[in-house]
Formats: sequence, C-alpha cells, structure tokens
Amino acid sequence: MNTSQRKFLIERIQTKTKERIEQLNKTKLEYPSASNFIFKAILNDKLELQSSEKILEALKQKALRSKEGANWLSEERFGFDKERTVLLGLNELIVLPEDYKTELERVKSFNEKIVSEINLLKIQLDTIEMRVQLASDKTLQKLINEVDDMGDLSLMDTKLKMLD
Repeated sequence: MNTSQRKFLIERIQTKTKERIEQLNKTKLEYPSASNFIFKAILNDKLELQSSEKILEALKQKALRSKEGANWLSEERFGFDKERTVLLGLNELIVLPEDYKTELERVKSFNEKIVSEINLLKIQLDTIEMRVQLASDKTLQKLINEVDDMGDLSLMDTKLKMLD
C-alpha cells in the first residue's frame, strides 16, 4: 500500500470519526434554565432565600476577590448602575429548587457519557492513524478486505490488533 493509499485510508477514517462525533454532539441535552425553575417556584410560593449568613459570606468573598479602586459590588461591564446594583450568583442569593437540581444532574450525567464516548473515539482515531502508518501492506490489505465499515473505530482497532 503506497503513501497516497494510506493517506486516503486515514482521511476516510478521520471523516467517518468526525461525522460520528458530530452525531454524538447533536444528542447532547441542553442544560435546564434555572430561570424557568425559579419562576415556577415563585408562582408556587416555594422560592426560598439563602440565609443572611450565606448572603453575607458571598458578599465578603466578593469583597476579598475585588481589585483596589474597583466597585466591588457590581461589575461595570454589564452596564448596570454600578452604585445601586449588587451582582451575586443565583445560588448565593436563593436556594435553587430541587427539581432544577435534579434535572441539572440528569442532563450532566447524560452529557458526560457522550463526552466520554467522544473522548474515546478521539483516542481510538489517534491510535488507528498511527497503526495505519506503521502497519505492513499485508496487514492493511487484510483489514480492508475484512472490515466493511471503515468508520467503525472500535471494529478497526480490534481487527488491527488481531492482525498484527
């Protein structure tokens, strides 16, 4: 197998892998909107503010992270009236609704599985590219003859290991 044939094989594998990664990325779930869950909690009279101690601690941490001379309560880049605006994270001001936390964890868990699969594909792609470059002509010919889907990295990886 000459250099141009190896290059073609690698490009084909890369294309199929990129397509699979795009498919996986499209299956990721969108993270839930805290705003919607907070709105629902307000309407159901279930919204809770954090304790005054937690809010004061958040303000203290904000002060400790501030830069000298800057208005540490707000941040000018947001265009707010910096003298009358205090910016705190949602979880520093309110107790996030349980249904939001549950949905957030469900989405995180689902998306982490997809990210893991994508990372595995990238590792397999890198390994297979190296093996294709280093494999003998005979080994590559066997691979091409035996593997129907040249985009299935797991199958190719297994087959290359068996053929070597």
